[in-house]
Amino acid sequence: MKVRIVGSGLIGTSIALALKQAGCSLQMVDIDPQAQQLANKLTNGSDLDQPDLIIIAANIASNKSLILKALEDNNESIVIDIASVKSNLVQEVAKLSANAKNFVSSHPMAGREVGGGHSARADLFSARAWIGISSDLSSPKAKQTLEFVVKSCGATLYWLTDKEHDEIVARISHLPQIISTSLAGLINETNENTLNLAGQGLRDVMRLAASDGQIWSELLIENKDSVLKNIEEMIKRLQSLGDQVKSSDAEGVKKFFIDANKGLQKIPGKHGLSPRNYAYLSVVINDEAGQLAKIFNECAKVQINIEDLTIEHSPGQLTGLITLAIAEKDFTKLSEHLFACGWDVFQVKSR
Repeated sequence: MKVRIVGSGLIGTSIALALKQAGCSLQMVDIDPQAQQLANKLTNGSDLDQPDLIIIAANIASNKSLILKALEDNNESIVIDIASVKSNLVQEVAKLSANAKNFVSSHPMAGREVGGGHSARADLFSARAWIGISSDLSSPKAKQTLEFVVKSCGATLYWLTDKEHDEIVARISHLPQIISTSLAGLINETNENTLNLAGQGLRDVMRLAASDGQIWSELLIENKDSVLKNIEEMIKRLQSLGDQVKSSDAEGVKKFFIDANKGLQKIPGKHGLSPRNYAYLSVVINDEAGQLAKIFNECAKVQINIEDLTIEHSPGQLTGLITLAIAEKDFTKLSEHLFACGWDVFQVKSR
């Protein structure tokens, strides 16, 4: 398949890298000559006269006009956009283009807090959700082409209406960005010397605050109805918590955290599956080369998959601690095996 991607930023270039691995021929186009040159170098891109597929990976302000131009200039090409706000986009394109059947709208639910083609990764969409906008205005061929792109990127396709899309992304994507950015703005008013006391929790919550303000101002305003609804709901929750703290309502504050625990448990686990309850096994390791490899080899011997892991090691210590997340049914088998091999193992009650 010959693919032209309009927009050589993080998302466009990451899609290109994945499609390159799938055997596609690529052409990267961008208004910034340096960004275009970099993306073409990374993807071995070259000029394409008649692309089979055109992917619009530009900003919200340019998205619709670029879609219409691509449809007008390339009668046989399928056109896909990846904008994160839809707002009746498919219907508007249908009114303005005689070739609208070749257009299908989509939104990959992946990204990074840093932008640009230099930050692109071929595995950016691996095991992530990718929303396709379900509409009878898009031809079967257009939908099948989107399915190919999503599969090539290692993502999972979910079909939603444009309204369903805008409502859900306001809560699961736009609101987290707003909360992270709001906290960072508050931290900006804090004495810099006291921030030396900050732990990892603050950094975790503020990670999204590095995002580009120009891009996000366009997204939030374009999806204002759904965004405002979620902001108002969050303000109500924070106000309620403030009232509970003020009145020393310990049960109310406790419920605030219990509800949050339940919400966290609803977030899907690896590969979009339902979250699994893991058992956690901590193993003391020496501070020397090859220790992790030895543990992984022992896990492989008894055919146990490591779902996740963390490593704790303080500077100057001769030992460290690795905690393995494994299926509950494998806990006894692995702990007994590692103990028999001479490792010091300990059960972690919860994480």
